[in-house]
Amino acid sequence: MTKRWLVLPRLSWRNVRRQWRRSLLTGTAMALGVAALVFSRTLGDGAHEDWIDSGVRMGSGHVAVQDPEYRASRKLEDRISAADLEAVSAALEAPDVAPYVERVTPRLEVIGLANSPTTAVPVIIMGVDPAAEVEFSQLGVEQRLVEGRYLEPGDRLHVYVGKRLADRLKLELGSRLVLSAQDATGEIAGQLVRVVGIFQTGVPEADKKPLGYYDQMYGVAGLVPVNFFVQDASYTKLREEQ
Repeated sequence: MTKRWLVLPRLSWRNVRRQWRRSLLTGTAMALGVAALVFSRTLGDGAHEDWIDSGVRMGSGHVAVQDPEYRASRKLEDRISAADLEAVSAALEAPDVAPYVERVTPRLEVIGLANSPTTAVPVIIMGVDPAAEVEFSQLGVEQRLVEGRYLEPGDRLHVYVGKRLADRLKLELGSRLVLSAQDATGEIAGQLVRVVGIFQTGVPEADKKPLGYYDQMYGVAGLVPVNFFVQDASYTKLREEQ
């Protein structure tokens, strides 16, 4: 039996040498097949990671700090208190946390109604700090800008809208619309705003949102949920275990 196993490699090698063209073609085909498989797998993994990154940036980030009732109600009276906001700021600046945090942004989302001269649709109105938000969600980058520009410091009654929302309401640059929602006192309030830019992310839900300055929205004075983006998602698991 041992001799038989010793003979098999010799016969195999003799067959490879005898049919060298066939062996060369077979080896080349196998190498190309493996290379194509590795390339497609790498490309798929990269696209998947980009998709996750976009979803996290356009969503709540890796971690969101908010009142327990706010997630379900989306009501302004359920926003975090001044004391909680100070505690969050101090925690993010702590030496054992700060190195892991890449971006921090205040973000306020309320359920409301967007009205244009042609129609009205329910929307999630997003109030942001434009300077912090552009680094967090990267909505202002050229690749996502369809028309117009991103929000600037003087755009207090202007909005930056997703393309799906713009198409639905038939909005163009300079178009006006009314955003209605419940304000901080519990009353229904509406704001007349003008479109300064249109963006497209490829994430359907994100492309239905209007963005504006959070500190001008419905009587809110800065006490909004805080979202932050860490260098690696695994850090959130690390902190939970600690």
